[in-house]
Amino acid sequence: LHVDHGLPYSPLMAEAARRVAKSLEVPLEVVSTTVPEGASPEGQARSARYRAFAEAVAGREALLTAHTEDDDAETILFNLIRGTGPQGLTGIPAFRPPNIYRPLLAVTRSETLEIATLAGLPYADDPMNQDPTLTRNLLRREVLPVLARLNPRLVPALHRMGQMLARDVEHLDRLAASIRPVTGEGWAAIPLGVLLSRPRPVADRALIDALGALAGRGVVSAERLDRIWSVVRGDAPREEVGGGVIVSRRGAMIVLRLEDAPQTEGLLVLTPGIHRFGGLELRVVSVDAPCRVAPLSKWAAVFPSDVLLEAGADGVVRANGEPAWIPGGERLPVAWYEPGSVGYLSVLVREECR
Repeated sequence: LHVDHGLPYSPLMAEAARRVAKSLEVPLEVVSTTVPEGASPEGQARSARYRAFAEAVAGREALLTAHTEDDDAETILFNLIRGTGPQGLTGIPAFRPPNIYRPLLAVTRSETLEIATLAGLPYADDPMNQDPTLTRNLLRREVLPVLARLNPRLVPALHRMGQMLARDVEHLDRLAASIRPVTGEGWAAIPLGVLLSRPRPVADRALIDALGALAGRGVVSAERLDRIWSVVRGDAPREEVGGGVIVSRRGAMIVLRLEDAPQTEGLLVLTPGIHRFGGLELRVVSVDAPCRVAPLSKWAAVFPSDVLLEAGADGVVRANGEPAWIPGGERLPVAWYEPGSVGYLSVLVREECR
């Protein structure tokens, strides 16, 4: 499979791909794509290429790319220079879901060229690799050679570092996956207590996942994470964190919401205390102990302490956005509470209002 980017040297590279396919006696599929204009020609071309890959390779097929150890080292260095977190320093992953594999990441560029030469395969380098205005070419041709004077084994050293960091990141990601945000159309909410009880690297990843799901991972940065934490700590009531996302604290929940997300009118957040709505007066109590007895009255209900409780003008109490209880009518006294768990919210309608 060869992707024609529609760039000045694309016909030359398409012809080179045909020569290789002919030499190997394998069929060649050429897919044409268009590279949109943007601040990063390299990034735009990469995005267009992977979109073409996704359209051309489907089902049980697998696509193998020839990224090398040098490509991996250049990616790590590129991310380091522009500013990145641990994920950016892991380099190029050996597998990109759902079906792209990179089996040559432990092989250097010079070794692949030597193997191709010994195998008698025709070789052609993309002329764009000589363009000094492209950042990766500058790293490859000028920066890495200078650094290699300090450490001739720099490329494999960067590759090994990326692999070690990838294992650490994978472990932290698994821990963060246990934090499951409550989600709705254009919003996500995470219990405040959960964030504060987890190590910062784990909580950060949960926030990154929630923010990335709303606005795209490209908007997540250390500065934006700091803004979210100012709300978590109570230093600020709300913050705009980019990508059209506003973070606020609602009761025991940290809520991330897109500015243009549909709003549910007339909802009242039920935090511990006294609340009045729809002619009723509700008393909400937070108890830091297991719930031993389920309420028998249709005017009372019990919920886990980390749910987002809201009451609407329609008389329905919602738990994490889902209808859960109609005071005086249908009730789910323990449906939202797991017996034996420590911490719960008790909601009781004042007797005079019944």
